[in-house]
Amino acid sequence: MSNEEHSGELYIDFLPNHPQNDATRERFRELLSRAFTGRLAESVERIWDLPQLAVLIQADYLRLLVESRDLYIEGHFYPCVAMCGIVAERLVKDTLRLSVCLRRGNVATIPPETAFDQLERVEVRGIINFLKEGDLLSEEAAKAAISLGELRNAYAHARGRSQQSDALKAILFLHSLVEGTVSVFKDHEIQDGAFVPKQRPGSPPDDIE
Repeated sequence: MSNEEHSGELYIDFLPNHPQNDATRERFRELLSRAFTGRLAESVERIWDLPQLAVLIQADYLRLLVESRDLYIEGHFYPCVAMCGIVAERLVKDTLRLSVCLRRGNVATIPPETAFDQLERVEVRGIINFLKEGDLLSEEAAKAAISLGELRNAYAHARGRSQQSDALKAILFLHSLVEGTVSVFKDHEIQDGAFVPKQRPGSPPDDIE
């Protein structure tokens, strides 16, 4: 056994060892409050970095999408990148779920959930390219999804470097995918204060029969 002395900085967190009582809870509230207040000014400024968001509130992914934005605002950049990647993967796979049907003879049916669950085992980049080639995902949205996946992989393997700027990149990549999939502005726009369907190239205006 070596008798060599080891020197260096040491991080120890003894907070969980404190007694679980009201006095300790009040002390923890004070500690957390000071920490929150100390970063509040920077958090407020980061709100303006975020793109606008308009999606249906019943969407399953919405909680995770909002959480990824909250992580950026609160300055948790490393997990923000990871969460953006998670949400993007969910959006891509759900886009495929909504677009697939099976044909048996002359009957078209929606695959059961157990069949769709197998998509969780499929590498997401292949799904992105499938959706793009099938005109279910725009070139811009597909490119953003792939770029976000590459960024997320770097952070998943603890190879993140520029955490704050990468977190903002991840947010913007994610929102490019959102705009191409689930945003209410994907197929609608605001004209003269009214929310109306977008006119596709070559399609007649709604007031022309």
